[in-house]
Amino acid sequence: MKIFEFLAKVLNGMERGIIDFISAFVPYAVPIIPAYLTFYHTRDMMDFPAWVAWTAAFVVEALGLASVATVVRFYLHNKRYKSEQNRAPFWIAFGVYVFYIVVVIVTNVILEIVAGTRGGFIITAIGLFSLLSFPSGVLISIRTQYREMLDDREEKRNHKNTITTEETRHEPRGKKPASHYQPQIVAMLEAEYAKNQRVLTPKEITAKLKLDHNNSKGYVSTTTSKWMSEKGISKAPPNKLTF
Repeated sequence: MKIFEFLAKVLNGMERGIIDFISAFVPYAVPIIPAYLTFYHTRDMMDFPAWVAWTAAFVVEALGLASVATVVRFYLHNKRYKSEQNRAPFWIAFGVYVFYIVVVIVTNVILEIVAGTRGGFIITAIGLFSLLSFPSGVLISIRTQYREMLDDREEKRNHKNTITTEETRHEPRGKKPASHYQPQIVAMLEAEYAKNQRVLTPKEITAKLKLDHNNSKGYVSTTTSKWMSEKGISKAPPNKLTF
């Protein structure tokens, strides 16, 4: 059963990867269709030289893609920031896109109507193909916005984690429980006993560790007694524990 679960995870991962690739690639390939229509009409119906027709096709579709993406970005920006000084020039970008629509409709649709060589449904299809830059530009724009939102969220999360780590690193010892310093307590007891043959008192230990004595003396005393028991050290004076 585990092999099937593994294969299912692999296939699901591949599926997501393929869909993400297509979603990222296709919007940039879509303008090829309206670009060809513009090239055809400017070359065959307006008698442009081929290289000029190709240039017109490219710049017109680039203008359409850029303008619709800018319109969407400015709209979302203005929706987020309400103050007048932070607002983007949405209507200017929208006007540029309207101008692009007029150019495309006149070049690819009106010229067909004037020529009268194609039927109405074919001309309608040409008109729809000519406007494909709109959905592709919107898709590119909202994917970019979504990616920026995720990056911003990840940056804030990392920043928050960094601050938390720094605060923990510089947190005063007195704010940590005595149990946090159990290894240090044992090491201090062993070092003092090996050097002077005496057992540190809880008061001395809490002072060295800069702990709140009243809150920590219980745990320190218990840890000291346990250590003494393990080492076979008696509580006889002068090493009697004091509080």
